[in-house]
Amino acid sequence: MSKLPKMTQFSVLPRIQDCLRSFHGSLVLLGLFVGLCYLPIWLAGLLDRVPQSSDGFTLATAFVGLSLYMLWKQHRQLAQLEASEADRLLGHMLIIAAIGLFPFCRFAIWPQAILWALILSGIACSTWGLRFFAQHQLLVAAALATVYPRPTVPVRLLWEAITPYKFLERWMAQAGAGALQLLGWPATAVQSLVTFPEGAVDVNWGCNGFDMALIMAVTGLVMGVFLKQSWKKTLGFVGIGIVAALAFNVPRIMLLAVASVYWGQSWFDFWHGPWGGQLFTGLLFTVYYYTVMAMVKRRSGKAA
Repeated sequence: MSKLPKMTQFSVLPRIQDCLRSFHGSLVLLGLFVGLCYLPIWLAGLLDRVPQSSDGFTLATAFVGLSLYMLWKQHRQLAQLEASEADRLLGHMLIIAAIGLFPFCRFAIWPQAILWALILSGIACSTWGLRFFAQHQLLVAAALATVYPRPTVPVRLLWEAITPYKFLERWMAQAGAGALQLLGWPATAVQSLVTFPEGAVDVNWGCNGFDMALIMAVTGLVMGVFLKQSWKKTLGFVGIGIVAALAFNVPRIMLLAVASVYWGQSWFDFWHGPWGGQLFTGLLFTVYYYTVMAMVKRRSGKAA
C-alpha cells in the first residue's frame, strides 16, 4: 500500500517555519491565529438567523467567495508589491494593537469584527504597503465586508439613519396597494399598511425588499468581476439588480396581503416562509441572469 503524501509536513510546515524566521512573519502568524479564535464566533453569527432568513448568509458567503477569487486572480500583481519601512511599521502597529485588545473584546461580535478588520489591514499594509489599498479597492472592500457575519445589519443601520422612518416600507405598501387597485382589489395604503375592508397587513422590514436589493447589488458586482466587464457596465449590473429586486417585491407584497386577509394564515405562512420566498427569489435570479447575459452578448457582438 502506497503512503499518502504528508501535505501538512511538506506544504504547510515549511511556510510556517519561513514565517517564524522573521518578526514580520511571526506577527502575521499571530494575527492569523487571532482570526482562528474569532472564526467560531463568526460562524455562529453567520448561521444564527439562517432559519429565519438566508439573505445575510447568502450575502456573507458571496463576499467571502468574491474576496478569495480576487485574491487568487491578483496574486501575481500582489507579489510585485513591497511595503516600505514606514508602511511596515504602521501595519505592525495595527496588528499589535488589535491583538492586545482582542482578549478584552470578546463580549460581542462587533468589536471582534473591528479588531479582525484591523489585523487584516495591518497584514496587508505591512506586506504590500499602502499602495495596495489604492490599487485594489474592490478587493479591499470585499475582504472588509467579510469581517462581520451579518453584513446587512450595518447597511440597514446606515439606511435607517439617512432616510425617513419606514420610508421603504411605506413606499412598498403604496406600490402594492396601487397595483392591487389596478387588478380590481379594494386595497389602500395607510403608512406601511395595505388595508382592505376585511383587514390589513403591515409591511415590516423583512418584507420591504431591502435585503434582496442588497443581495442583487452584490450579485451584479460579482457578475461584473467574473465576466470581466468595465466599471461602468458593472455598476449598470448593480443598478439593474436593485431595481429588479424592488420590482419583484411588489407582487410579493400583493400576494402576501391577499393571502393574509382572504386566504387564511396557512397560505400567508407559506408565501411568507422560506418556500414561498424562494420561489420569488429563484424567479428573480433567473430573470436577472438572462437579462445580464443578454446585455453582455449584445455588447460583445457590437464590439466585434
